Amino acid sequence: MARLFLLTSACICLLYLSSWGRIINIPVDFSTIQLGINNSTDGDTILVQPGIYVENINFNGHNIVLGSLYLTSRDSANIASTIIDGDSAGCVLTLDHYEDNTSMICGFTIQRGYYRWGWGGGISCINSSPRIYKNIIHNNMASEGGGGIGCSGSDALISENIIYDNTTGDSLTGAGGGIACMSCGVRIINNWIHHNSAGM
Repeated sequence: MARLFLLTSACICLLYLSSWGRIINIPVDFSTIQLGINNSTDGDTILVQPGIYVENINFNGHNIVLGSLYLTSRDSANIASTIIDGDSAGCVLTLDHYEDNTSMICGFTIQRGYYRWGWGGGISCINSSPRIYKNIIHNNMASEGGGGIGCSGSDALISENIIYDNTTGDSLTGAGGGIACMSCGVRIINNWIHHNSAGM
């Protein structure tokens, strides 16, 4: 009975997602998440299979849902097994083209981002307001603010994430090891934020 309920829930979720746009499957339809985003249109869902994706991703103004299989299964094992790794080459996920609250990031481990001259090592939201839900955000760094998540001019909803071991600040100017917000209406709800550091 439990398996039937889970399968039914997954089917309903897929129908809901597909009713708003296409489902683009990574890596079946495109080899990288960024290619999937580049080929998406507003309302699409980028559904990412478990694996390690070494990428520095920009939504580029696309109002889309980016999710692991957690979106359809509600199995938290998919969060730990679907990893976006920034390889210390820049912010892992950037939204800076006025993406709105129909945009969503759900069900990933987001790690090893490094934003040398800005806000948000793991996720950077500049003048954009996505939903950031059910992610593990750890081991990221930003020089100015928001080692895990940095928001400026944003009304993002940040909920039910685990945010830890992120750092910020090459000097005393660094702020918000886990999350930093400036000129924002960000809502931060039911997150576990611990062992972050700022102002090195």
